[in-house]
Amino acid sequence: MLQSKTYLKILFLILGIILTSTMGYAYYFSKTYPLPFTNRISFDAKIKFIREHIDVEKIDTIIVGSSIGLNNVQGAYLEKASRKCEHVLNLSVFEASAVQVEQLLKLQDAFPNLKRIVYSAQFSDFQHASSFRDYHPQWISKYIARKFTPIVEAKFLADAAKNIAFLEKREEKWHKDHSQNNKFTYLGFDHTGSVPLHIYGKDIIQKRWNNPHGSLYVAKAFEALDRISKDAYKKGIKFYMVQQPYRQELIKKHKHIPAELNMFLHRITKIVTKNHGKVLSLYKELPLSDAYFADRSHLNDKGSILSAEAIGKFIDKQEK
Repeated sequence: MLQSKTYLKILFLILGIILTSTMGYAYYFSKTYPLPFTNRISFDAKIKFIREHIDVEKIDTIIVGSSIGLNNVQGAYLEKASRKCEHVLNLSVFEASAVQVEQLLKLQDAFPNLKRIVYSAQFSDFQHASSFRDYHPQWISKYIARKFTPIVEAKFLADAAKNIAFLEKREEKWHKDHSQNNKFTYLGFDHTGSVPLHIYGKDIIQKRWNNPHGSLYVAKAFEALDRISKDAYKKGIKFYMVQQPYRQELIKKHKHIPAELNMFLHRITKIVTKNHGKVLSLYKELPLSDAYFADRSHLNDKGSILSAEAIGKFIDKQEK
């Protein structure tokens, strides 16, 4: 009997150590890396960033889009260039389709003083219509605003601790793929949530530099844009659609590229202006040289400053 009691004590001690270590690692992970709330690490990272660094009451301008929004518009320079955009949040996430941008904007109610939305895109963003799985914007809004009780917050950690192997893999992936500003997967946010890319010379991926996008459009993407711009108008929020620049060399070399750029501009202009929004084509207004590109359509940290400044001036002109 004595041996059984001793055995149980040792067993409970071991289980206690395992539980404490597991919860301790989950807590450490939550303070350092993004917890897995969605199926996108860039979205999870953005949720963590907003929760820890953004005053939701102050945000008046939201930038949305895929990496074309995340990398091509530096929110910090938009704030400097515009008198109207005082507090900017870049809500963009990697590879977001127009449908996913519509889903992202379900979070806008978390920002009570929002005045304008800037959707930064290129025609390649409208070539698919992916959507987020198991997406719960109301839950995310509450998490961002810290409106859950300590007990519920503790449950998040407990749920995360159930899969320590996944957390360890994500930590490794974070250091490998998301912590270096000379990679397209970089997730080092500025104070607005934008990600400037420091990609030059040998860090440029030649396949992405030399090969243009193909010709393909998905109707659901334009339908999403229609709903997005219409919803903004109904809520009294100004909506700006920005077509980003494209490498001039590819525009000159491949006949289908200027055709696609112009067709995309025509279609978004028709939709957005119908819903009382404004369109700015930086493809037309800001024909940048290769010195400002990281690949065919992504701008480097020098180009994204010029993009942000052009958008800021455009907004101020529209909102005189």
